Amino acid sequence: MSDADDRFVESLAAELQPLLGPRLRVRAIDLERPTEDEVRITVTMDSSAEKPIVMIEEGDSLTEVAARLLGRAPEVRLADGLREIIDGVTV
Repeated sequence: MSDADDRFVESLAAELQPLLGPRLRVRAIDLERPTEDEVRITVTMDSSAEKPIVMIEEGDSLTEVAARLLGRAPEVRLADGLREIIDGVTV
């Protein structure tokens, strides 16, 4: 990754963390360019779940892919919160 890509990833992590809330923590962000015209970003997050949570988005530009990840972050936070509630219920 280039220095510009490194800075972009750091900035994306800083923008994602408040949207994910205190129970989810960004472990890694991988930025790939499978072809000249394609970008793939994979965000791996730690939670109280046994497995890490992974978000993957692909697109034509960094800003497009990052915007979709930022848009999905609140949904992931909500889904993880619901999972914690359901997992905590004993029948």
